[in-house]
Amino acid sequence: MNPTFWQRIDGLARTACPFTITLLLMITFLVPLQIPNLSEVIPSVLLISVFYWTLYRPDLMPIWAVFGLAFVHDLLTGILLGIGPFILLLFCLALNGQRKFLASTSFSVLWVSFFTLSSLAFTLKWILIYLLESGTPDFRPVLFQNLTTVAVYPAFSWIFSLIQRSLLKS
Repeated sequence: MNPTFWQRIDGLARTACPFTITLLLMITFLVPLQIPNLSEVIPSVLLISVFYWTLYRPDLMPIWAVFGLAFVHDLLTGILLGIGPFILLLFCLALNGQRKFLASTSFSVLWVSFFTLSSLAFTLKWILIYLLESGTPDFRPVLFQNLTTVAVYPAFSWIFSLIQRSLLKS
């Protein structure tokens, strides 16, 4: 039996859910607020979301979606174009290599793995900016952003798992 028009729309909306949620979260967290130095400690919801969805639902967060999200992030933040996609694609490559192990491990091991991968991603970002721009960028914002990203990971992971259980049943 062929699915109806509304069933196809529903399926498409469910399939696009991780990408759409990531895009909306990314834009929300990039809204400029009038708080000094807030942008230096805002967590990277893009990194959290890509980690979660690539780990648990790689079929719904394909590599082209990661590239597109990272490119839009670069455009919105004003960073050198290409740094974000390069880092996130490496991030996904490293994560895909350990996906079977991480998907079946305890949350504490998963959190430590996220801390390790995000630390590498933020350090690589700092190194690339150092090499490609004039002057030496301050390392403290990178450190603080990494720490806040790791600190809020459990909350976002819980929210994403609720979304996955309620909307994205396999």
